[in-house]
Amino acid sequence: MQDCEACGERLPADAVRCPGCGAAVAPAPEASVGVPTRFGSDQAQPDTWPTQPEFDPPEHEPMQPSAREAEPDSPDFDPDESSHFQVGYASRRTIKNNVALVAIAVALVAAVSSLAWLIGQTVGSRSNGGTQPTVSASPTVLSTTPPRGSVVCTTEVTRSDNTTCVVATRVLSAVRRLGTDLPSTFRVTIESPQTNKNVTFVCRIKSWIVCSAKDDVVVNVMRQA
Repeated sequence: MQDCEACGERLPADAVRCPGCGAAVAPAPEASVGVPTRFGSDQAQPDTWPTQPEFDPPEHEPMQPSAREAEPDSPDFDPDESSHFQVGYASRRTIKNNVALVAIAVALVAAVSSLAWLIGQTVGSRSNGGTQPTVSASPTVLSTTPPRGSVVCTTEVTRSDNTTCVVATRVLSAVRRLGTDLPSTFRVTIESPQTNKNVTFVCRIKSWIVCSAKDDVVVNVMRQA
């Protein structure tokens, strides 16, 4: 709020003329905008601010093309780098191809095996007249007659002339301990009464069980049904 310059009366803020004397009111000077200083006082801002120097960007060197964008004939071209992105795809494709080849090979082997089996069954059926051959066993006929030329010790055992009935009886006991389900050829061992050493006999099933040892010693044991 200001005073009238003519009469000194206090003027309203928006007065154009003085209400007391009617004098024209001079416009109030514009207040300068202050900025706070370090000590709290206001300092008028300058009308103009210092201008910043214009930025002149330095000239940049032309961008070098990457190895992937470089021409094949340029020294910066790297064929390995340009193909890095294809490695994963190529490896997966190779694995799929290998799996497919293995599956095809297994299927072919199975088909060939089945075909060979069917051919074998067909040929076998035709050659056998459609029936399986029957194998009939022809066991040696049991005999109660002592072998010719042997010395009878008991009704179950005979011997050759170059041994004794004690030896023959021991061979009989060894054979009987094995039971009746005997192979066509087997061995028994006894203790010799003359030398007190073990003697092994090789026995073969015939009409009687013929057991032979060294020095042409023979013992015949009757078979059991």
